[in-house]
Formats: sequence, structure tokens, C-alpha cells
Amino acid sequence: MTEIVHLTSVHQPFDPRIFHKQLRSIAGAGYEATLIAHHERSLVRDGITVLSVGDPDTREERWRNLGRLYRAARDREAALYHCHDPELLPIAVALSMTTDAAVVYDVHEDYADAIRVREWIPPSLKSPLAETFPVVQSLLTDRLDLVVTADDATRDRIAARSSSPVVSVRNFPRVGDSEIGAPPASREAEYVLTYVGGLDRERGLLAMLRTLADLRERGIDAELWLLGPFQDDAIEARARTLMADRGIETHVRLFGYVDYDRIFSYLAAADVGLLLADEDRFARNVPTKFFEYLYCRLPVAMTDVPSLRPYRSDEYATVVPEDEEPADAIADLLADPDRRAEMGESGRRKVIAEYSWEAEKERLLAAYRRILRDTDG
Repeated sequence: MTEIVHLTSVHQPFDPRIFHKQLRSIAGAGYEATLIAHHERSLVRDGITVLSVGDPDTREERWRNLGRLYRAARDREAALYHCHDPELLPIAVALSMTTDAAVVYDVHEDYADAIRVREWIPPSLKSPLAETFPVVQSLLTDRLDLVVTADDATRDRIAARSSSPVVSVRNFPRVGDSEIGAPPASREAEYVLTYVGGLDRERGLLAMLRTLADLRERGIDAELWLLGPFQDDAIEARARTLMADRGIETHVRLFGYVDYDRIFSYLAAADVGLLLADEDRFARNVPTKFFEYLYCRLPVAMTDVPSLRPYRSDEYATVVPEDEEPADAIADLLADPDRRAEMGESGRRKVIAEYSWEAEKERLLAAYRRILRDTDG
């Protein structure tokens, strides 16, 4: 059986894009699917072998562990390696040079945009790094067999620089076998607002907390369900201070990381999905949560995220004007259950018809078949 190995040093093993979408599709297509990642132990899940290369606690420990990850990958003698993080680009090149395997690099987001908002990067370095990284990335990807992106805009930017083939495999929800079960948590307020994803400023964490406080000060009995981890200690401290200052600690439910198969049950139990993201940060990178909300019949209250303009419609999403508070638009939605229901049904129909992983996975599998054939030739 042909083995395909995915590698990640940054993402947790059961990342939605890597494990639940790509690797499960690969296993379902008859390949031997393996993931090499940082985790507390090795295991087999859903027919996928997860090989642990340790569980480092800090970013520096993670970087020091890259050699171990490379050696684990080499030992598999796979037909194809698929690398997921920019820090793995040197490993991808090394695998390409030292094995006969095909090598793929997966670009989850426009990293130049991400560098500009990473709080752990010193401000004086952000601009030079953001300018330099795309150049380095293109030089390294020229040595690889394929570049995969999660959105079309990033695909176009990379294709303009790289001589390697580039294909976009968009991060739409997996709907064919995703079940919405009973609510996993009971609501403690009349209305539930929700958000899924990493918790940080650029993704709207502080804006969501302020909006909840504004709604409650208007006498609207709402709570906020946050499904995802804090991205670092600094943003967690800032968020907890804000919650205490505004008196909303007991109205914010912090569920932490939730496995992909359970996310939909949480979302479906809510009333409105929030996407109050920084507009500049998501000029090109498409927030997957938008489509997950729609699949769960959630109307979306969102900022004017440029990357979502081709996908959004007032049939299922409300865009908060720049000069208005999000609480205004959300209060209107909460006061109109019939409109919320109509928006929810429209959004779910749209995802099932056009924005599902079931269509996207065929692009990935077709690209694999092509480069495996070329490598064998």
C-alpha cells in the first residue's frame, strides 16, 4: 500500500484541516496514512497512524526537535511527504533531496500577513520578516513537487513567485459524515453567541467580549461560548482582565480545544456565530469558521472581512458597519427569531451545495495521483 506521510510541528495532531479532512480523505482513498507530530504518545485513530516525536512545552523546544521529526519522516520511506508549517520548509527540501518521494508544502495562510500581527515577534523585526519570508518561501518551494494553499488569493500570490505547481484546497467543512448531536452543554442564558477557533486579538476575542458586555448592559440575557484555546498567556491575561472589569466572567464559557467531530453540536446549540476578526489580518486568509457556522444553521455577525466577500450574502450573514457597534446588529438578530431561522436554513443549503470539503478533497487526491505518477516515472 502506498504510504503518504503528513508532518506538522505547530498544529495539534487532530487539527481539522490536517487530520479530519486531509488524512481521513487519504485513508478513505486507499492510501496508508501517517501523521508525524508533537503529541503525548503515538496511537492509531480512524485508520491513521499518529507517530509522536515528543511533546515540547515551548516554541524553542519545538524548534530544537525538528531534527527528530526529520529522522522519523525519513525512516518511513514513504512515497509522498506533505509538510504543513513554514518552519518545516527546510525539512521538506531535505526530504526532496535525500529521498525519491514526492514532497508537498501546505500553506495554511498568507504567512507575511501573519508575521505582521504575531505578538511574540519583536516589532522591529516584523516588517523585514514579512518582506523577506515570501522570497525565501518561493526559493525553497521551487525544489518541491507541489504547493497546496487553503485559499485562492494565497495560491495566486505564491504561483506568481514559485516554479512549482500550486493548487488551492479550500478549508470548507466536512459535511458528508459530520453529525450534529445533542447539545453537549446546557445554556445558562436566553441567548448564546459562539465562536470557534484560536483566541487572540486579531481573531476578535476582545471585540467579542466587549460586545457581550454591551448586550448585557442593554438588558439582553446573552452568554458567549468560546470553542478554542488562548493563543498565548498574554492574550489570556488581557481577556480575563477585561471580563472582570466588565463583570461578564460568569457569562463567558471557555470550553478550550474541542475535537472537530464535536464542534458542530456546540455550534448548533447557539443562536449567532461571531466573526469579529481584524479586517486587515484576513484580507486574504479565509476564516473556516464562517462555513462551519453556516453548516450548523447559524446566522453570522461579522466584520467586513475582505477574504469572505466572494462567499458572504445577507441571506445568511450580517456585516457590522465600521462606524457601528457589533452589539447593535446582534441585538437586532436576537430580537428576530424568524429572520435567524431563515438565515440559518439559507446558510446550510449554501454550504452543502457549494462550500463542502467533499468537493475540495478531490483536488487534493487528483494532485497526489499526478505527482506520484510523475515521481514514479
